[in-house]
Amino acid sequence: MRADWLSLPNFLSAARVLVLPWTVLALRAHDRPVLLGLVLFIAATDFLDGWLARRLGVVSDFGKLLDPLADKICALVCFVALVAYTDFPAWGMVLIWAKDLLIAAGGAFLTRREKLPITPNFWGKAATCLELITFTVFAFELKPLMTDALAVMTGFIVLSFLTYVGVFVEVLRGKRSVAEVVAGYSAYGLHRDAAGGARWQNRLVYGLVAILLARLAWLLAANWRQLL
Repeated sequence: MRADWLSLPNFLSAARVLVLPWTVLALRAHDRPVLLGLVLFIAATDFLDGWLARRLGVVSDFGKLLDPLADKICALVCFVALVAYTDFPAWGMVLIWAKDLLIAAGGAFLTRREKLPITPNFWGKAATCLELITFTVFAFELKPLMTDALAVMTGFIVLSFLTYVGVFVEVLRGKRSVAEVVAGYSAYGLHRDAAGGARWQNRLVYGLVAILLARLAWLLAANWRQLL
């Protein structure tokens, strides 16, 4: 029987990490065409690995751990390079490192305790998306968007961390099990059957991300000659 880690989605997750050296080199050399291609590849694999796992029916515990781990490695490496080669503030890098390391430590503790991996929730997915957007903004020196991207990313990182702390505390107090937490997540990390305040929170997040993506797309289209 084939091992559960031998699958296309897991290969895509690993590929996201394997291209990091070329991403850093392209950033250092200001090779924008190559950097743009690599950023698009990282973003595409981040979406496709989970989507394909569900589509092909090859979801595995290994994949559930590998996907967020790949995201965290990408964030750690890319933002160190961003501080080194752009105007990205060092405190932003420290914030991302602290959030990812603390969440990883807490998740590993709960996973080992209950033998079930914790998948990223909606706020975690949103924070990861905004980290990639912010990396793109600073890497391509889109100055009109830098302040916006940094502020929104920071807000979602803080919200993401606080939601994970809340889950951690609830599990430790015995109010919910890890299985109940995981069962409450939909395919993309949204809360299932969200109602009331949770539904409005989801709509707010979707709106903010959509606005930021639209502005980023407009800036890329308006300045494509300067970017290449």
